[in-house]
This record gives sequence, C-alpha cells and structure tokens, in this order.
Amino acid sequence: MKNKELKKFHIDYINLNGEKHLATKIRISFDTLINDLLTLPENSTQSVILSYFKNCIYNINRFEDEIETIEREFILENIYALGEIIGLDPTSQYAEAWRGDW
Repeated sequence: MKNKELKKFHIDYINLNGEKHLATKIRISFDTLINDLLTLPENSTQSVILSYFKNCIYNINRFEDEIETIEREFILENIYALGEIIGLDPTSQYAEAWRGDW
C-alpha cells in the first residue's frame, strides 16, 4: 500500500461540496475505507482491495435519496482517486457497478 499517499489523501479530500449533514455521513464512509486500506498488507490482492471499496459504496448507497449531482461527482472523483493511489484502474469504473440510484 502507498500509506504516505493514503494519509495525505485522508487529510486533503474532506472538502465535500453540498449539504453539510450529508458530507458528515459520507466522510464516515471514506474514513472507514481509508483506515481499512491503511491496515491492509502490502501483498493484498485486487479482489480484497475492491471488497473494501464495495463496502464503502454500499454504505454511501444508504444516503442515495440525499445525494445530488454535486455530491455524486465528488464521491466518484474521490473513490477513483483513492483507487488510483493503490493501483486500481479508474477506467474500469468499478464504482459504477455498486453505486445505487445516485
């Protein structure tokens, strides 16, 4: 894992545009994902890594009725940025497979 980059991302990503109450809920999901990624061993498989992203997105799906375009763009942008840090290909659009109706 690229722990240095993950820790920097954890500090820098928090500027969610949109409703403050929604940002707080989504931040919890991102915090959990980042902390989980930081604890993974270096030799973790892509399927293990993707399972953490899937859990994060499923947690965010609980708030789909509150997510507007601006929040959706932020969420996906940051999911894919996190994935790139740890070597996932953003062009595979893995997040799209799990996101709800937001």
